Amino acid sequence: MRRVVYAVLLVVGLFLVIAPLSIPVFTSNTPFSVLNTGWDGCSRFGKLLYGTADGKIVPVFSPFDSFGLSGKRGTLLIIGPDMGYSSAEIDEIREFLKNGGTLVLMDDFGTGNEILVGLGLSARFSGKPYRDVFYYKNENFPVLVRILDPALAQNVSGVILNVPSVLQGVGGEIYTSKVAVVGSDFSQYPVMAEVGYGEGRVILFSDPSVFINDMYGLNENFIRNFADYAFSGPVYIDEAHHSNFNLYQRGYITVRRSADSETIFYVFLFVALIALFVESGLAWLVVEKTLALVSRLLPSEAGEPVEAVVRRLSERGYREDILLKMVREIETGRKLGGGK
Repeated sequence: MRRVVYAVLLVVGLFLVIAPLSIPVFTSNTPFSVLNTGWDGCSRFGKLLYGTADGKIVPVFSPFDSFGLSGKRGTLLIIGPDMGYSSAEIDEIREFLKNGGTLVLMDDFGTGNEILVGLGLSARFSGKPYRDVFYYKNENFPVLVRILDPALAQNVSGVILNVPSVLQGVGGEIYTSKVAVVGSDFSQYPVMAEVGYGEGRVILFSDPSVFINDMYGLNENFIRNFADYAFSGPVYIDEAHHSNFNLYQRGYITVRRSADSETIFYVFLFVALIALFVESGLAWLVVEKTLALVSRLLPSEAGEPVEAVVRRLSERGYREDILLKMVREIETGRKLGGGK
């Protein structure tokens, strides 16, 4: 009979290890949201960050001052914001950076400059598209080939942009060609730049569209390099400053799990330890000591028979037949290796 019990424990243990797991999933149709699986969302980028940050991804749906950003550590991602930031929120970002955090700010024609002004930085997003002689399909998709940082350039022949702006007032790690045009000005402009701030750093990128699902396949090698370069967990992703943010659907995904040999070994070991605990008599010794302790704690007259104690316990809701059986087994030593 005991063998059957131990076999059942093994089966249940292995089932819990390999059984499919259902996980709730929320989706959105907001541009640049990591919860948006459509063409203009960043769900593929979010999935990549999930692996880069060891799964420590935290979407932020509230103002930074109520979220308590200044007390956090890690990376704050702001991508394609189109709502303003309060002075209290910018103060939170400032303290987050001073304490060693990283801000990754991706913007083109939105409100990213509010943050840069509030932090007292000279860098700005131009807010105007640029044109270049190097492009992918048409002039709306210029190609960057001047990537100065070797870590960002690894296995990358070029980065394809999508109606981008440029950075001004700062040097950079990635540049346009020398004949890029912003308005009527020909020059070479940075598209990505890194600036130190306190114990932390600010990383600017002037085209958030590089990271949307529709562009991901064209720029995957660069995006992977950028994720390794810029992010360390946990990663806080700003969803609160997308004006039309919404969660329009909830669903579930089923994760199929499998157990490796090490996990199976630990399941067997756990069941074996249970068997050893029971068969050695330790389990019943624990029961005996517990009953003795209960007998001492319960009010009773000196010399009161055990049967009387059992009856009083049964009046309090305990099963009398089970209690009497346990007493008999302890007295005969049957469960302790003494009786037959």
